[in-house]
Amino acid sequence: MKKWLPYVVAAVLGIGVAVLAFGPGLGGGPSTATTAGDLPEKLEDGGRSVRTINNPGQGRTAEDVVADARANPLPPPGTLRPQNKAEIEHAARLARPFNQHHAYVGAFWNRAAQLVGKENPDLAKECGAMGRYLRDQGNLPDDSIDISGTIAKEKSLADKVRATAAGNTELIGILDYIEESGQAVLDGKDPTTVLKPSQKAAGQ
Repeated sequence: MKKWLPYVVAAVLGIGVAVLAFGPGLGGGPSTATTAGDLPEKLEDGGRSVRTINNPGQGRTAEDVVADARANPLPPPGTLRPQNKAEIEHAARLARPFNQHHAYVGAFWNRAAQLVGKENPDLAKECGAMGRYLRDQGNLPDDSIDISGTIAKEKSLADKVRATAAGNTELIGILDYIEESGQAVLDGKDPTTVLKPSQKAAGQ
């Protein structure tokens, strides 16, 4: 009997240790780890309580985001850091009257291409190419761009398209606008002040 006593004692002690380690309220009980549901539902945001974690759908609305963006607009370009040389040169090119001319008439050349495309696909391609040609010329430095020559080519194409207009008032209005804008550049005026076809129609 005494031979088995140590084994019995060891077994009892083992069971006791197991109960202490894994019994209710200890290692074997339900987890008490913090979950998303235990986190605070509200946080202060600018004096307003907003739902977080538990109720993400009741947080900031799209209107809130838009309102904040309008109330806190981005600073003007160049105010966060000084512009580098390339940025300064790019901004100067965009401000040139010729580039302003292209920025405004480029879309009208594309529209002209749409209007003549059905009857004259080749002429439509020339109209589309003219818009790209103006863009490429506008990317050149001041001492490389041939403003008068470029606008002369543009007017020549406008005359060619006008010959096929056949009373198309929209197309004629577009061509008038393109030519007036180009002439403003040649005269040293601001081409952005030239009335667009829609503006002319509204003024009639």
